[in-house]
Amino acid sequence: MGAACGLITLAPDGRIDRANATIAGWLGTTSAGLAGRPFASLLTIGSRLFHHTHWLPLMQMQGSVAEVQLELVGSDRNVLPMLVNARATTDGRVYVALFLATDRRKYERELLHARRRAEEAEADLRVREASFRTLAENSPDLLIENP
Repeated sequence: MGAACGLITLAPDGRIDRANATIAGWLGTTSAGLAGRPFASLLTIGSRLFHHTHWLPLMQMQGSVAEVQLELVGSDRNVLPMLVNARATTDGRVYVALFLATDRRKYERELLHARRRAEEAEADLRVREASFRTLAENSPDLLIENP
């Protein structure tokens, strides 16, 4: 596993021609074990749907996709979130670079949780402020004299 990213070459029919040791290791297999498999067979059902409805049309229209999030399924059935770039060549081959996005996904989830907590705190503050206003508006005025 020398490369920092997974690299796959797809034949014109969408089958894996070559895969480096990095992606093979992430998926719990060997490069030879990936050869000949359809790229789509590595994807979760949701990612497979995205692959057919968005990826393939983009590849046909512009010849590349950039920073697409897909989920691949390893041999142990673990789902691996990936950030994927791909570029087609004139002979129909597609070069795919895959970046493991586990840390990125964790960071994004933490951001969402922090945002929810902040929104809940803001809503709680509004409720308390309204209660204080009601109390202040309905309290009799008090005069305090200094002796």
